[in-house]
Amino acid sequence: MCTQIQSNLPLLWVCRIWETFLLVLVVYSAWIYPFELAFLRHLSWKLFLVENIVNSFFAIDIILTFFLAYLDHKSYLLVDNPKRIAARYLSSWFILDVCSTIPYQPFGLLFNKHGNGLAYRTLNMLRLWRLRRLSALFARLEKDIRLNYYWIRCTKLISVTLFAIHCSGCFIYLIADTYPDPSRTWIGAAIPNYRSESLWVRYVTAIYWSITTLTTTGYGDLHAENPREMSFCICFMLFNLGLTAYLIGNMTNLVVQGSCRTRNFVRTLPNTFHDLFCHSVIVDIPAWLYIRIEIRNGNGSKNHVNLSVP
Repeated sequence: MCTQIQSNLPLLWVCRIWETFLLVLVVYSAWIYPFELAFLRHLSWKLFLVENIVNSFFAIDIILTFFLAYLDHKSYLLVDNPKRIAARYLSSWFILDVCSTIPYQPFGLLFNKHGNGLAYRTLNMLRLWRLRRLSALFARLEKDIRLNYYWIRCTKLISVTLFAIHCSGCFIYLIADTYPDPSRTWIGAAIPNYRSESLWVRYVTAIYWSITTLTTTGYGDLHAENPREMSFCICFMLFNLGLTAYLIGNMTNLVVQGSCRTRNFVRTLPNTFHDLFCHSVIVDIPAWLYIRIEIRNGNGSKNHVNLSVP
């Protein structure tokens, strides 16, 4: 398939559109399945239909992978042998891809009329395996010299943070919702009849708890009330230490890299002007500056200068 795509531009565009479409579904999966685990005890038929359609697209992608050539990292040759392609895929991500695509809700309907019990909702969390596609995308974009590394990295860091906030908010609400005594939960202590509140109010409250805990603000209006919640808070705060160190380290690295480029540019200017005035010639100033700076940085050739000076 890839050999055909390489020589056929329309097929190449079809492949890119398909990958982009799957990435949109990955983002949808990353949001809906933690949300469904915590907040949706009963699955509506509309959402049931949407989820099975989404799963069908990933099932199609699994089938297409058996016909998709790959690049051998040892020989750097394109492998299009069907047997080698199948053997490579079966020995790598095939099992996990299948587990993240199996429609668990139809099996749940055999035992539960709503088909969305806690066990089946937990199995749906296997869909988060699809996030590896998003991780691979960011890794590829960061190596693309045509794109700005700074903004790609910032987008990745923001995405990781938002996903952590969303998941932690859903998990802490699930712990409260499954606790035997609703009044002894973090949300039940603040909103006694929280289950009668709208879905939006409950979700925003959970996200509010997640952000205040992640940022170590801790207003005190929402706090753990039972051992389950305390245990989760301990794990979440330990996770926050690593996440905060990761974010600060990456942002510091980006700022330092930007500062180094600016400092090198400023250091180059005096020597550039010195060369310009020593020649005492009238040249295209912007072009001269650009060529001299490129030479100072090791990116240009002195032949360019010889051509520019009469």
